[in-house]
Amino acid sequence: MAAMTPPDTAPQSSSNPAAEVVQPPAATSAAGAAQAARLGSAAMPSVRSTGLLGWAGLLAGLVGLAAVALYAQGRVARVERDLAKRIQAVEAREQQLEQQTRVMSDSLRDTQGKAAVMEAKLADSLGQQSQLRQLYEQMALSRGDAMLADVENSVMIAAQQLQLGGNVPSALLALQDAEQVLSRSNQPAAIGLRRYIARDIDRLKAMPVTDFAAAVNRLDGLIAGAEQLPLVADAGRQPKVAAESAEPERGGLLGLPGRVARTGLQGWEGFVAEMRQLVRVQRLDRPEALLLSPDQRFFARENLKLLLLNARLNLLARNESLFRADVARARTALERWFDVDSKPVSSTLASLRQLESATLTLQMPSLAETTAAIRAARAVRDVR
Repeated sequence: MAAMTPPDTAPQSSSNPAAEVVQPPAATSAAGAAQAARLGSAAMPSVRSTGLLGWAGLLAGLVGLAAVALYAQGRVARVERDLAKRIQAVEAREQQLEQQTRVMSDSLRDTQGKAAVMEAKLADSLGQQSQLRQLYEQMALSRGDAMLADVENSVMIAAQQLQLGGNVPSALLALQDAEQVLSRSNQPAAIGLRRYIARDIDRLKAMPVTDFAAAVNRLDGLIAGAEQLPLVADAGRQPKVAAESAEPERGGLLGLPGRVARTGLQGWEGFVAEMRQLVRVQRLDRPEALLLSPDQRFFARENLKLLLLNARLNLLARNESLFRADVARARTALERWFDVDSKPVSSTLASLRQLESATLTLQMPSLAETTAAIRAARAVRDVR
């Protein structure tokens, strides 16, 4: 508020100095009072205007202060709202961080557990690797001994196949396997053993091959047909099977002549067969063959089948002596109990004679030299 200053009331100087000097005191005081009254009446409006201005300024200041206070209060309220929002955001962020921290701690524990398991597995694998390394070193040191042991095993298998079963193809496979094992080595002992094995392979390849499959199939056919072979005791007892007409039988009156003719033919053939059975002249060196009962005939056929089955088993086992004995016994049974004059029995006897005279087994070469050479090579390595 502006300060109120009284107007300058100093008397105006007269332009006439002489007049000021010669005026009397009474006149001077009257003139001063008049002049002061004029000045007072003139100063009253200025004092009022100055007071109004001061109140207006005071009011304006109060309004400004109120506006400033309202603005400050609004600013503070906005700041508080912003702070509250930020505090809420910070709290939510802290909760998220806590959740993430818990999840990460759980993940860390799982990871630590998995790491422990992996460490244990790694330790086991390292131990296994060390063991394998030791085994590889031992195998590398004894590679020659292992090679000779494999070769000796293959040669022994080949010798067993030759001596026990006469199985030349299996023996060849075993020797070829031994030769492949030796071909992977450049040692002098391996080269010498390969010569022995190559010689044995050539000897086995030069041997003739017996057709065992054909012999087995022939025995199977004889076993299947043994049930139909006629016995001596069955002579004259075989039922006659009527021949089937090539043309189909016609019914009604049209087929009557054919039926009559066929019936008459069958009656005539039966009559002739009965007449032939009345008198029969035959030389029998074994009269007991005619005296077989029906049960004995059944067992005679079964005995023949068993003999043929035993011969088949001995053939598969490459046992030539037992095979020949079984074939001879089967041939003797045929000649004793069966009708040798019939065509099935005669063909069966011919087949058995061929099987009995056939050379089914051969003299197999011995692999003793090759086995001795392998054992000598192993003995030399053991000495070293």
